[in-house]
Amino acid sequence: MTSMDFNSEFGSGEYGPISFTPTDARLTKSVEAELKLENSPTTNKPRKPLMHPSWYSNNNPNSVGSIGSQVSATLEDDSEIHEDVNHSVLNGDLPRLSITFNRHKYYSRLVEPTDNRLQIPNHVLPSSLFHIIPTTSTDKQSSLVTIFAIWNTMMGTSLLSMPWGLGQAGFTFGVMIIVLTGCLTLYTAYRVLQSKDFIDGEVFEFSDVCKFYLGRCGEWIAVIFALITFLGGMMVYWVLMSNFMYVTGIFIHNKTMPTNVSVFNSSVPDLLCPSGQPLPDNGSSLMALNYYKESDLFERVWNSKWTVPVFLAILVFPLLNFKSPTFFTKFNCLGTLSVFFLLALVTTKAVTWGWNFEFHMTTNSTDQYLPQFRPTFPALTGMLSLAFFLHNAVITIVKNNRHPENNVRDLGLGYLLAALTYLSVGILFYGSFPLPKSCIASNLLENLSTVDPFAAGARVFLLFQMMTVFPLLAYMYRVNALYALFHTAWPGRLHVICVNLSILLICVLVAMFYPHIGDIIRYSGALCGLVYIFCLPSVVYMLSRKQSGNLTVLDIIFHSTIIVLGVLNFIAQFIIQPSK
Repeated sequence: MTSMDFNSEFGSGEYGPISFTPTDARLTKSVEAELKLENSPTTNKPRKPLMHPSWYSNNNPNSVGSIGSQVSATLEDDSEIHEDVNHSVLNGDLPRLSITFNRHKYYSRLVEPTDNRLQIPNHVLPSSLFHIIPTTSTDKQSSLVTIFAIWNTMMGTSLLSMPWGLGQAGFTFGVMIIVLTGCLTLYTAYRVLQSKDFIDGEVFEFSDVCKFYLGRCGEWIAVIFALITFLGGMMVYWVLMSNFMYVTGIFIHNKTMPTNVSVFNSSVPDLLCPSGQPLPDNGSSLMALNYYKESDLFERVWNSKWTVPVFLAILVFPLLNFKSPTFFTKFNCLGTLSVFFLLALVTTKAVTWGWNFEFHMTTNSTDQYLPQFRPTFPALTGMLSLAFFLHNAVITIVKNNRHPENNVRDLGLGYLLAALTYLSVGILFYGSFPLPKSCIASNLLENLSTVDPFAAGARVFLLFQMMTVFPLLAYMYRVNALYALFHTAWPGRLHVICVNLSILLICVLVAMFYPHIGDIIRYSGALCGLVYIFCLPSVVYMLSRKQSGNLTVLDIIFHSTIIVLGVLNFIAQFIIQPSK
Protein backbone atom coordinates (compact mmCIF):
# COMPACT_ATOMS: atom_id res chain seq x y z
CA MET A 1 0.00 0.00 0.00
CA THR A 2 1.48 3.34 -1.00
CA SER A 3 1.10 6.55 0.90
CA MET A 4 -1.60 7.70 -1.54
CA ASP A 5 -3.51 4.46 -1.10
CA PHE A 6 -3.23 4.79 2.65
CA ASN A 7 -4.54 8.33 2.61
CA SER A 8 -7.39 7.41 0.33
CA GLU A 9 -8.42 4.56 2.58
CA PHE A 10 -7.67 5.92 6.05
CA GLY A 11 -7.19 9.65 5.45
CA SER A 12 -10.64 10.69 6.55
CA GLY A 13 -12.75 9.84 9.48
CA GLU A 14 -12.78 10.71 13.14
CA TYR A 15 -9.27 12.19 13.25
CA GLY A 16 -9.29 13.89 9.86
CA PRO A 17 -6.74 13.52 7.07
CA ILE A 18 -3.13 12.62 7.83
CA SER A 19 -0.66 14.94 6.09
CA PHE A 20 2.70 13.73 4.87
CA THR A 21 5.65 15.97 4.17
CA PRO A 22 8.08 15.44 1.26
CA THR A 23 10.51 13.93 3.76
CA ASP A 24 7.84 11.46 4.87
CA ALA A 25 7.24 10.52 1.24
CA ARG A 26 10.94 9.75 0.74
CA LEU A 27 10.98 7.72 3.97
CA THR A 28 7.91 5.83 2.82
CA LYS A 29 9.59 4.92 -0.43
CA SER A 30 12.61 3.65 1.50
CA VAL A 31 10.42 1.47 3.68
CA GLU A 32 8.51 0.15 0.70
CA ALA A 33 11.77 -0.70 -1.04
CA GLU A 34 12.95 -2.61 1.99
CA LEU A 35 9.64 -4.48 2.28
CA LYS A 36 9.86 -5.51 -1.37
CA LEU A 37 13.44 -6.64 -0.84
CA GLU A 38 12.56 -8.73 2.19
CA ASN A 39 9.50 -10.28 0.54
CA SER A 40 11.35 -11.08 -2.68
CA PRO A 41 11.56 -14.84 -3.43
CA THR A 42 15.27 -14.47 -4.16
CA THR A 43 15.93 -13.22 -0.64
CA ASN A 44 17.14 -15.95 1.69
CA LYS A 45 16.97 -13.82 4.82
CA PRO A 46 13.97 -14.47 7.05
CA ARG A 47 11.93 -11.42 7.91
CA LYS A 48 12.70 -10.14 11.38
CA PRO A 49 10.17 -8.68 13.77
CA LEU A 50 10.37 -4.98 14.60
CA MET A 51 12.41 -5.53 17.76
CA HIS A 52 14.37 -8.68 16.98
CA PRO A 53 16.96 -9.47 19.71
CA SER A 54 19.71 -10.10 17.17
CA TRP A 55 19.79 -6.40 16.33
CA TYR A 56 21.12 -5.64 19.79
CA SER A 57 23.30 -8.70 20.26
CA ASN A 58 26.98 -8.08 20.85
CA ASN A 59 27.77 -11.39 19.18
CA ASN A 60 26.55 -10.15 15.84
CA PRO A 61 29.33 -8.27 14.07
CA ASN A 62 26.80 -6.24 12.13
CA SER A 63 24.53 -5.55 15.10
CA VAL A 64 23.72 -2.20 16.60
CA GLY A 65 25.45 -3.17 19.81
CA SER A 66 28.75 -3.79 18.12
CA ILE A 67 28.51 -0.54 16.23
CA GLY A 68 27.76 1.31 19.47
CA SER A 69 30.78 -0.34 21.07
CA GLN A 70 33.01 0.75 18.22
CA VAL A 71 31.82 4.33 18.43
CA SER A 72 31.98 4.43 22.26
CA ALA A 73 35.52 3.07 22.26
CA THR A 74 36.74 6.02 20.21
CA LEU A 75 35.03 8.93 22.00
CA GLU A 76 38.33 10.25 23.35
CA ASP A 77 39.67 11.20 19.94
CA ASP A 78 37.60 13.16 17.44
CA SER A 79 39.56 11.90 14.46
CA GLU A 80 38.97 8.27 15.47
CA ILE A 81 35.24 8.98 15.73
CA HIS A 82 35.08 10.15 12.14
CA GLU A 83 37.27 7.28 10.97
CA ASP A 84 35.27 4.55 12.72
CA VAL A 85 31.95 6.00 11.63
CA ASN A 86 33.05 6.23 8.02
CA HIS A 87 34.52 2.72 7.86
CA SER A 88 32.19 0.63 10.02
CA VAL A 89 28.86 2.43 9.99
CA LEU A 90 28.64 3.85 6.53
CA ASN A 91 29.70 0.58 4.87
CA GLY A 92 26.28 -1.04 5.02
CA ASP A 93 25.23 -0.72 8.65
CA LEU A 94 23.93 2.84 8.82
CA PRO A 95 21.60 2.52 5.78
CA ARG A 96 19.98 -0.56 7.24
CA LEU A 97 19.55 1.07 10.64
CA SER A 98 18.10 4.13 8.93
CA ILE A 99 15.57 1.98 7.10
CA THR A 100 14.59 0.33 10.37
CA PHE A 101 14.07 3.70 12.01
CA ASN A 102 12.03 4.93 9.04
CA ARG A 103 9.81 1.85 9.30
CA HIS A 104 9.11 2.64 12.95
CA LYS A 105 8.38 6.25 12.08
CA TYR A 106 6.00 5.16 9.32
CA TYR A 107 4.08 2.83 11.61
CA SER A 108 3.83 5.48 14.33
CA ARG A 109 1.77 7.65 11.98
CA LEU A 110 -0.93 5.05 11.47
CA VAL A 111 -2.76 6.10 14.63
CA GLU A 112 -3.83 9.29 16.32
CA PRO A 113 -0.87 11.36 17.59
CA THR A 114 -2.11 11.03 21.15
CA ASP A 115 -2.07 7.23 20.89
CA ASN A 116 1.38 6.02 21.92
CA ARG A 117 0.93 2.32 21.17
CA LEU A 118 3.02 2.55 18.02
CA GLN A 119 5.33 5.32 19.17
CA ILE A 120 9.05 4.60 19.04
CA PRO A 121 10.32 3.47 22.46
CA ASN A 122 13.47 5.04 23.77
CA HIS A 123 15.45 1.80 23.67
CA VAL A 124 14.77 1.25 19.96
CA LEU A 125 17.19 4.07 19.12
CA PRO A 126 20.67 3.04 20.26
CA SER A 127 23.38 5.63 20.75
CA SER A 128 25.17 4.49 17.58
CA LEU A 129 22.52 6.21 15.49
CA PHE A 130 23.74 9.60 16.64
CA HIS A 131 26.95 11.23 15.52
CA ILE A 132 28.62 12.91 18.51
CA ILE A 133 30.06 16.28 17.53
CA PRO A 134 32.48 17.72 20.13
CA THR A 135 31.68 21.38 20.79
CA THR A 136 33.10 24.09 22.98
CA SER A 137 30.83 25.15 25.82
CA THR A 138 29.69 28.76 25.57
CA ASP A 139 28.42 29.15 29.13
CA LYS A 140 31.87 29.51 30.67
CA GLN A 141 32.95 32.72 32.33
CA SER A 142 36.30 34.45 32.37
CA SER A 143 38.49 34.82 35.42
CA LEU A 144 37.55 38.49 35.67
CA VAL A 145 33.85 37.62 35.91
CA THR A 146 34.65 34.95 38.49
CA ILE A 147 36.65 37.39 40.64
CA PHE A 148 33.89 39.99 40.63
CA ALA A 149 31.26 37.32 41.31
CA ILE A 150 33.21 36.30 44.43
CA TRP A 151 33.58 39.93 45.48
CA ASN A 152 29.94 40.80 44.80
CA THR A 153 28.69 37.76 46.72
CA MET A 154 30.52 38.84 49.87
CA MET A 155 29.50 42.49 49.58
CA GLY A 156 26.36 42.94 51.66
CA THR A 157 24.91 44.57 54.71
CA SER A 158 28.19 44.18 56.63
CA LEU A 159 29.56 47.05 54.57
CA LEU A 160 27.21 49.49 56.32
CA SER A 161 28.39 48.28 59.73
CA MET A 162 32.12 48.28 59.08
CA PRO A 163 32.87 51.70 60.67
CA TRP A 164 30.93 50.66 63.76
CA GLY A 165 32.83 47.36 63.95
CA LEU A 166 36.13 49.17 63.56
CA GLY A 167 35.22 51.39 66.50
CA GLN A 168 34.39 48.35 68.66
CA ALA A 169 37.86 46.83 68.12
CA GLY A 170 40.01 49.95 68.13
CA PHE A 171 41.51 51.50 65.03
CA THR A 172 44.84 49.70 64.67
CA PHE A 173 43.69 46.39 66.13
CA GLY A 174 40.52 46.55 64.01
CA VAL A 175 42.52 46.92 60.79
CA MET A 176 44.67 43.95 61.83
CA ILE A 177 41.56 41.85 62.58
CA ILE A 178 40.06 42.60 59.15
CA VAL A 179 43.28 41.50 57.43
CA LEU A 180 43.81 38.37 59.58
CA THR A 181 40.15 37.29 59.42
CA GLY A 182 40.20 37.73 55.65
CA CYS A 183 43.27 35.48 55.40
CA LEU A 184 41.76 32.84 57.69
CA THR A 185 38.43 32.73 55.86
CA LEU A 186 40.30 32.64 52.54
CA TYR A 187 42.20 29.57 53.72
CA THR A 188 39.07 27.71 54.81
CA ALA A 189 37.29 28.72 51.58
CA TYR A 190 40.27 27.29 49.70
CA ARG A 191 39.86 24.04 51.65
CA VAL A 192 36.17 23.97 50.69
CA LEU A 193 37.09 24.53 47.04
CA GLN A 194 39.69 21.76 47.10
CA SER A 195 37.40 19.31 48.91
CA LYS A 196 35.46 18.56 45.73
CA ASP A 197 38.59 16.98 44.27
CA PHE A 198 38.77 14.41 47.06
CA ILE A 199 35.65 12.49 46.01
CA ASP A 200 34.49 10.91 42.78
CA GLY A 201 31.51 12.23 40.91
CA GLU A 202 30.14 15.72 40.45
CA VAL A 203 29.89 17.94 43.52
CA PHE A 204 27.26 20.67 43.46
CA GLU A 205 27.65 22.10 46.96
CA PHE A 206 29.85 21.68 50.00
CA SER A 207 27.01 19.79 51.68
CA ASP A 208 27.64 16.96 49.18
CA VAL A 209 31.23 16.73 50.43
CA CYS A 210 30.03 16.76 54.05
CA LYS A 211 27.65 13.92 53.24
CA PHE A 212 30.49 11.89 51.75
CA TYR A 213 32.75 12.22 54.81
CA LEU A 214 30.28 12.71 57.65
CA GLY A 215 27.21 10.88 56.37
CA ARG A 216 23.66 12.11 56.42
CA CYS A 217 24.24 13.94 59.70
CA GLY A 218 27.02 16.04 58.19
CA GLU A 219 24.83 16.97 55.23
CA TRP A 220 22.01 18.07 57.53
CA ILE A 221 24.40 20.17 59.62
CA ALA A 222 25.64 21.94 56.49
CA VAL A 223 22.09 22.52 55.21
CA ILE A 224 20.72 23.77 58.56
CA PHE A 225 23.47 26.30 59.14
CA ALA A 226 23.25 27.46 55.54
CA LEU A 227 19.56 28.16 56.25
CA ILE A 228 20.51 30.06 59.40
CA THR A 229 22.87 32.18 57.30
CA PHE A 230 20.06 33.01 54.88
CA LEU A 231 17.71 33.79 57.77
CA GLY A 232 20.24 36.08 59.44
CA GLY A 233 20.78 37.92 56.18
CA MET A 234 17.03 38.35 55.69
CA MET A 235 16.58 39.73 59.21
CA VAL A 236 19.31 42.31 58.62
CA TYR A 237 17.79 43.19 55.25
CA TRP A 238 14.38 43.65 56.84
CA VAL A 239 15.66 45.98 59.55
CA LEU A 240 17.50 48.05 56.94
CA MET A 241 14.57 48.13 54.53
CA SER A 242 12.24 49.22 57.33
CA ASN A 243 14.67 51.97 58.29
CA PHE A 244 15.18 53.12 54.69
CA MET A 245 11.44 53.07 54.04
CA TYR A 246 10.73 55.02 57.23
CA VAL A 247 13.35 57.71 56.60
CA THR A 248 12.33 57.98 52.93
CA GLY A 249 8.76 58.58 54.06
CA ILE A 250 9.98 61.34 56.40
CA PHE A 251 11.99 62.91 53.57
CA ILE A 252 8.95 62.95 51.29
CA HIS A 253 6.75 64.27 54.09
CA ASN A 254 9.16 67.10 54.85
CA LYS A 255 9.30 68.07 51.18
CA THR A 256 5.53 68.06 50.74
CA MET A 257 4.63 69.48 54.18
CA PRO A 258 7.53 71.62 55.46
CA THR A 259 7.78 72.10 59.19
CA ASN A 260 9.68 74.50 61.35
CA VAL A 261 11.16 71.72 63.43
CA SER A 262 14.91 71.41 62.87
CA VAL A 263 16.53 68.02 62.76
CA PHE A 264 19.95 69.34 63.67
CA ASN A 265 21.16 69.25 67.24
CA SER A 266 24.84 69.89 66.65
CA SER A 267 27.08 72.47 65.10
CA VAL A 268 27.95 70.08 62.30
CA PRO A 269 25.23 70.09 59.60
CA ASP A 270 23.63 66.97 58.19
CA LEU A 271 24.92 64.73 61.02
CA LEU A 272 23.11 62.76 63.71
CA CYS A 273 24.14 60.94 66.86
CA PRO A 274 21.69 58.04 67.20
CA SER A 275 23.47 56.65 70.27
CA GLY A 276 21.91 59.37 72.41
CA GLN A 277 25.26 60.53 73.78
CA PRO A 278 25.28 64.24 74.82
CA LEU A 279 27.05 66.36 72.26
CA PRO A 280 29.72 68.80 73.41
CA ASP A 281 28.19 71.92 71.92
CA ASN A 282 24.79 72.10 73.58
CA GLY A 283 24.47 68.99 75.72
CA SER A 284 21.52 67.72 73.75
CA SER A 285 21.15 64.52 71.82
CA LEU A 286 19.14 63.10 68.99
CA MET A 287 17.82 59.61 69.45
CA ALA A 288 17.70 57.05 66.66
CA LEU A 289 14.32 56.52 65.05
CA ASN A 290 13.14 59.86 66.47
CA TYR A 291 14.64 62.34 64.06
CA TYR A 292 11.93 64.92 64.50
CA LYS A 293 8.69 65.59 66.33
CA GLU A 294 5.55 65.95 64.30
CA SER A 295 1.82 65.61 64.73
CA ASP A 296 0.52 62.64 66.66
CA LEU A 297 -1.45 61.40 63.64
CA PHE A 298 1.55 61.10 61.35
CA GLU A 299 3.61 59.56 64.13
CA ARG A 300 0.95 56.91 64.75
CA VAL A 301 0.54 56.10 61.05
CA TRP A 302 4.21 56.22 60.09
CA ASN A 303 6.04 54.70 63.03
CA SER A 304 9.42 53.06 62.49
CA LYS A 305 8.85 50.42 65.15
CA TRP A 306 5.21 49.38 64.88
CA THR A 307 3.76 50.28 61.47
CA VAL A 308 6.50 50.54 58.84
CA PRO A 309 7.69 46.89 59.20
CA VAL A 310 4.07 45.76 58.72
CA PHE A 311 3.56 48.02 55.70
CA LEU A 312 6.74 46.59 54.23
CA ALA A 313 5.50 43.02 54.81
CA ILE A 314 2.27 43.79 52.93
CA LEU A 315 4.31 45.18 50.06
CA VAL A 316 6.87 42.34 49.87
CA PHE A 317 4.69 39.27 50.55
CA PRO A 318 3.29 38.99 46.97
CA LEU A 319 6.86 39.02 45.64
CA LEU A 320 7.79 35.92 47.67
CA ASN A 321 5.25 33.55 46.12
CA PHE A 322 6.68 33.33 42.62
CA LYS A 323 7.58 29.80 41.61
CA SER A 324 10.71 31.00 39.82
CA PRO A 325 12.96 33.92 40.83
CA THR A 326 14.05 34.62 37.24
CA PHE A 327 12.56 38.11 37.24
CA PHE A 328 14.55 39.20 40.29
CA THR A 329 17.84 37.81 38.98
CA LYS A 330 17.71 40.50 36.30
CA PHE A 331 18.45 43.06 39.02
CA ASN A 332 21.64 41.40 40.25
CA CYS A 333 23.70 44.20 38.73
CA LEU A 334 22.14 46.56 41.28
CA GLY A 335 24.22 44.90 43.97
CA THR A 336 27.44 46.04 42.33
CA LEU A 337 26.00 49.50 41.62
CA SER A 338 24.91 49.91 45.24
CA VAL A 339 28.42 49.10 46.48
CA PHE A 340 29.97 51.70 44.18
CA PHE A 341 27.29 54.22 45.14
CA LEU A 342 28.03 53.64 48.82
CA LEU A 343 31.77 53.98 48.20
CA ALA A 344 31.12 57.26 46.41
CA LEU A 345 28.96 58.49 49.30
CA VAL A 346 31.57 57.64 51.95
CA THR A 347 34.40 59.11 49.88
CA THR A 348 32.46 62.33 49.29
CA LYS A 349 31.68 62.73 52.99
CA ALA A 350 35.28 61.99 53.96
CA VAL A 351 36.57 64.65 51.55
CA THR A 352 33.99 67.14 52.86
CA TRP A 353 34.67 66.48 56.54
CA GLY A 354 38.42 65.92 56.34
CA TRP A 355 40.33 63.78 58.83
CA ASN A 356 39.07 64.11 62.38
CA PHE A 357 41.09 61.89 64.70
CA GLU A 358 43.92 61.94 67.21
CA PHE A 359 46.07 58.96 68.14
CA HIS A 360 46.92 60.48 71.55
CA MET A 361 44.30 61.64 74.01
CA THR A 362 44.52 65.28 75.11
CA THR A 363 42.16 67.56 76.98
CA ASN A 364 41.13 69.23 73.73
CA SER A 365 40.77 66.10 71.59
CA THR A 366 38.82 63.72 73.73
CA ASP A 367 36.01 63.41 71.20
CA GLN A 368 38.37 62.70 68.26
CA TYR A 369 40.61 60.21 70.05
CA LEU A 370 41.03 56.91 68.23
CA PRO A 371 41.65 54.05 70.68
CA GLN A 372 44.04 51.50 69.22
CA PHE A 373 42.53 48.56 71.10
CA ARG A 374 39.20 47.90 72.76
CA PRO A 375 38.11 44.74 74.66
CA THR A 376 34.89 44.59 72.63
CA PHE A 377 36.82 43.50 69.52
CA PRO A 378 34.89 40.18 69.23
CA ALA A 379 32.00 42.26 67.86
CA LEU A 380 34.13 42.86 64.78
CA THR A 381 35.31 39.24 64.48
CA GLY A 382 31.73 37.99 64.67
CA MET A 383 30.62 40.48 62.05
CA LEU A 384 33.52 39.57 59.75
CA SER A 385 32.53 35.90 59.95
CA LEU A 386 29.44 36.87 57.98
CA ALA A 387 31.16 39.55 55.90
CA PHE A 388 33.68 37.02 54.48
CA PHE A 389 31.18 34.17 54.33
CA LEU A 390 31.34 32.50 50.91
CA HIS A 391 31.80 28.87 51.81
CA ASN A 392 28.37 27.54 50.88
CA ALA A 393 28.58 29.07 47.38
CA VAL A 394 32.26 29.00 46.41
CA ILE A 395 32.04 25.67 44.54
CA THR A 396 29.07 26.88 42.51
CA ILE A 397 30.65 30.24 41.68
CA VAL A 398 33.91 28.85 40.27
CA LYS A 399 32.31 25.85 38.56
CA ASN A 400 31.86 27.74 35.27
CA ASN A 401 35.31 29.29 35.23
CA ARG A 402 36.77 29.00 31.74
CA HIS A 403 40.20 28.32 33.26
CA PRO A 404 39.68 26.12 36.33
CA GLU A 405 43.41 26.00 36.92
CA ASN A 406 43.09 29.65 38.02
CA ASN A 407 40.36 29.01 40.60
CA VAL A 408 42.67 29.43 43.58
CA ARG A 409 44.15 32.64 42.20
CA ASP A 410 40.70 34.06 41.40
CA LEU A 411 39.46 33.13 44.87
CA GLY A 412 42.38 34.97 46.46
CA LEU A 413 41.86 38.07 44.31
CA GLY A 414 38.15 38.10 45.15
CA TYR A 415 38.90 38.01 48.86
CA LEU A 416 41.54 40.72 48.41
CA LEU A 417 38.99 43.02 46.74
CA ALA A 418 36.48 42.33 49.52
CA ALA A 419 39.03 43.11 52.25
CA LEU A 420 40.09 46.34 50.52
CA THR A 421 36.46 47.42 50.16
CA TYR A 422 35.73 46.79 53.84
CA LEU A 423 38.90 48.61 54.88
CA SER A 424 38.13 51.58 52.62
CA VAL A 425 34.62 52.13 53.95
CA GLY A 426 35.63 51.51 57.56
CA ILE A 427 38.73 53.70 57.62
CA LEU A 428 37.28 56.58 55.57
CA PHE A 429 34.06 56.95 57.54
CA TYR A 430 35.53 56.21 60.96
CA GLY A 431 38.55 58.44 60.51
CA SER A 432 36.67 61.42 59.08
CA PHE A 433 33.50 61.37 61.20
CA PRO A 434 33.52 64.79 62.92
CA LEU A 435 31.31 63.91 65.91
CA PRO A 436 32.50 61.70 68.79
CA LYS A 437 33.39 58.28 67.47
CA SER A 438 30.95 56.68 69.91
CA CYS A 439 28.13 58.28 67.89
CA ILE A 440 28.82 56.03 64.89
CA ALA A 441 25.81 53.74 64.42
CA SER A 442 25.81 50.13 63.30
CA ASN A 443 24.17 51.44 60.12
CA LEU A 444 26.29 54.36 58.95
CA LEU A 445 23.34 55.91 57.10
CA GLU A 446 21.67 56.55 60.46
CA ASN A 447 24.38 59.15 61.10
CA LEU A 448 23.26 61.15 58.05
CA SER A 449 20.29 63.48 58.25
CA THR A 450 16.98 62.83 56.57
CA VAL A 451 17.32 66.11 54.64
CA ASP A 452 20.69 65.15 53.14
CA PRO A 453 19.85 64.59 49.45
CA PHE A 454 22.88 62.36 48.84
CA ALA A 455 21.96 60.15 51.80
CA ALA A 456 18.28 60.18 50.78
CA GLY A 457 19.24 58.97 47.31
CA ALA A 458 21.39 56.23 48.83
CA ARG A 459 18.48 55.07 51.00
CA VAL A 460 16.05 54.95 48.08
CA PHE A 461 18.56 53.14 45.89
CA LEU A 462 19.44 50.60 48.59
CA LEU A 463 15.75 50.09 49.42
CA PHE A 464 14.96 49.17 45.83
CA GLN A 465 18.06 46.98 45.56
CA MET A 466 17.26 45.12 48.79
CA MET A 467 13.63 44.63 47.77
CA THR A 468 14.87 42.76 44.69
CA VAL A 469 17.45 40.73 46.64
CA PHE A 470 15.19 39.79 49.56
CA PRO A 471 12.89 37.59 47.39
CA LEU A 472 15.99 35.78 46.14
CA LEU A 473 17.18 35.11 49.68
CA ALA A 474 13.70 33.95 50.65
CA TYR A 475 13.57 31.74 47.56
CA MET A 476 16.91 30.08 48.35
CA TYR A 477 15.87 29.59 51.96
CA ARG A 478 12.51 28.15 50.91
CA VAL A 479 13.94 25.81 48.27
CA ASN A 480 16.62 24.42 50.58
CA ALA A 481 14.19 23.94 53.46
CA LEU A 482 11.38 22.36 51.42
CA TYR A 483 13.73 20.13 49.45
CA ALA A 484 15.33 18.87 52.65
CA LEU A 485 11.90 18.06 54.12
CA PHE A 486 9.84 16.97 51.09
CA HIS A 487 12.51 16.20 48.43
CA THR A 488 10.92 18.73 46.11
CA ALA A 489 11.25 22.48 45.82
CA TRP A 490 7.48 22.98 45.31
CA PRO A 491 5.42 20.55 47.41
CA GLY A 492 2.39 22.79 47.07
CA ARG A 493 1.29 26.39 47.24
CA LEU A 494 0.11 26.00 50.82
CA HIS A 495 3.57 24.86 51.95
CA VAL A 496 5.20 27.77 50.15
CA ILE A 497 2.83 30.32 51.65
CA CYS A 498 3.39 28.93 55.16
CA VAL A 499 7.18 29.16 54.78
CA ASN A 500 6.97 32.70 53.41
CA LEU A 501 4.64 33.81 56.21
CA SER A 502 6.99 32.36 58.82
CA ILE A 503 9.92 34.25 57.26
CA LEU A 504 8.01 37.53 57.30
CA LEU A 505 6.80 36.97 60.86
CA ILE A 506 10.35 36.47 62.14
CA CYS A 507 11.68 39.46 60.23
CA VAL A 508 8.87 41.78 61.34
CA LEU A 509 9.28 40.80 65.00
CA VAL A 510 13.03 41.41 64.84
CA ALA A 511 12.49 44.82 63.21
CA MET A 512 10.01 45.73 65.95
CA PHE A 513 11.79 44.51 69.06
CA TYR A 514 15.51 44.22 68.22
CA PRO A 515 16.46 46.47 65.26
CA HIS A 516 20.21 46.33 65.92
CA ILE A 517 21.85 45.10 62.73
CA GLY A 518 25.33 45.05 64.27
CA ASP A 519 24.25 42.53 66.88
CA ILE A 520 22.25 40.45 64.36
CA ILE A 521 25.24 40.28 62.02
CA ARG A 522 27.74 39.34 64.72
CA TYR A 523 25.51 36.68 66.33
CA SER A 524 24.50 34.98 63.09
CA GLY A 525 28.00 35.38 61.66
CA ALA A 526 29.68 33.86 64.71
CA LEU A 527 27.24 30.92 64.79
CA CYS A 528 27.34 30.08 61.09
CA GLY A 529 31.05 30.84 60.92
CA LEU A 530 31.71 28.39 63.73
CA VAL A 531 30.21 25.58 61.66
CA TYR A 532 30.77 26.58 58.03
CA ILE A 533 34.04 28.52 58.21
CA PHE A 534 35.97 27.03 61.12
CA CYS A 535 34.71 23.47 61.80
CA LEU A 536 33.45 21.73 58.67
CA PRO A 537 36.29 22.68 56.28
CA SER A 538 38.90 21.68 58.88
CA VAL A 539 37.19 18.39 59.77
CA VAL A 540 36.65 17.43 56.13
CA TYR A 541 40.26 18.21 55.28
CA MET A 542 41.63 16.13 58.17
CA LEU A 543 39.34 13.20 57.27
CA SER A 544 40.48 13.33 53.64
CA ARG A 545 44.11 13.36 54.73
CA LYS A 546 43.45 10.46 57.07
CA GLN A 547 41.87 8.37 54.33
CA SER A 548 44.84 9.01 52.05
CA GLY A 549 47.27 8.22 54.87
CA ASN A 550 48.86 11.70 54.79
CA LEU A 551 47.50 13.17 58.02
CA THR A 552 50.29 14.64 60.16
CA VAL A 553 50.45 15.99 63.69
CA LEU A 554 50.97 19.50 62.30
CA ASP A 555 47.72 19.20 60.33
CA ILE A 556 45.84 18.19 63.45
CA ILE A 557 47.29 21.00 65.57
CA PHE A 558 46.77 23.71 62.96
CA HIS A 559 43.18 22.82 62.05
CA SER A 560 42.20 22.11 65.63
CA THR A 561 43.41 25.63 66.47
CA ILE A 562 41.11 27.01 63.77
CA ILE A 563 38.16 25.18 65.31
CA VAL A 564 39.03 26.50 68.79
CA LEU A 565 39.16 30.05 67.41
CA GLY A 566 35.68 29.61 66.00
CA VAL A 567 34.35 28.35 69.33
CA LEU A 568 35.94 31.25 71.24
CA ASN A 569 34.59 33.74 68.71
CA PHE A 570 31.05 32.42 69.23
CA ILE A 571 31.25 32.38 73.04
CA ALA A 572 32.70 35.90 73.16
CA GLN A 573 29.59 37.34 71.51
CA PHE A 574 27.61 36.64 74.69
CA ILE A 575 30.25 38.13 77.00
CA ILE A 576 30.94 41.54 75.48
CA GLN A 577 28.58 44.52 75.61
CA PRO A 578 29.30 46.68 72.54
CA SER A 579 27.52 49.93 71.88
CA LYS A 580 24.35 49.78 69.82
